[in-house]
Amino acid sequence: MMKEAFNEITLVSAEERPDLIPAFDELGAAVWPKFIGGDAAVIKYWDRLFSERLRRHQFLVVGQDEHGNEWVLATSNSIPFYWPEPDDDTSLPDEGWDAVLAGGVEAHRSGQRPNALSALAIVVSPDMRGSDLAERLIANMKTSARQNDLHALVAPVRPTKKPAYPLTSFADYISWTTADGAPFDPWVRKHWQLGARLVKIAPRSMRVEAPLAQWTEWSGLRFPVSGPYHVEGGLTPLIADCESSTGLYVEPNIWMRHRLEDSGR
Repeated sequence: MMKEAFNEITLVSAEERPDLIPAFDELGAAVWPKFIGGDAAVIKYWDRLFSERLRRHQFLVVGQDEHGNEWVLATSNSIPFYWPEPDDDTSLPDEGWDAVLAGGVEAHRSGQRPNALSALAIVVSPDMRGSDLAERLIANMKTSARQNDLHALVAPVRPTKKPAYPLTSFADYISWTTADGAPFDPWVRKHWQLGARLVKIAPRSMRVEAPLAQWTEWSGLRFPVSGPYHVEGGLTPLIADCESSTGLYVEPNIWMRHRLEDSGR
């Protein structure tokens, strides 16, 4: 379904529409590399985002066509967490995505009061690329942070075009800019255009360690010798160890911080 086919597009939370919770994984499966599901934090904590008290931070964009059928067009995930030093951007964890997901869920479980909101994911259906749905979902996160009395919105951003440049270091890639000085990567640039600033690299944002047989299933590659391999969708190389029959992938992201004020960058 293309965007022109919808009579109505609405934004709802998973709290309002728990019947649509399966759509988060269904839409994500069409976009994320398969190996992301092997991240230890994903395995342990992802489903906890849809517990009764965290559902209100997970959103879906739902389109209704002329026949009254509903289609999930985009989703966003975020989590409140406690940030000990919110005045020091560089204190954001080097473990990035994994740390904020685990920390947010554990803080919620222990009753610790959060003071910040972290984006975790925004997924837009391939049919809706080029629409303004990503902008809407980021704006909604800002609104949600303010409404929940959270004082910061941060995001461990996964650059979408980095896999196309496997021989370039992550730090070098992040430093690239367009002719007008904007970030080179389109997803990093989108956050920047909406008022976010680049803070620091999270060098160990996601970690996937799995048997090489599992990596073959995920990637279609075989690993005849130990060493680095580029897997489709990877931001950095997978390191294969044939002696232990294990592959380790450690992914960097870039921490970005959004302003919560209504105006200005």
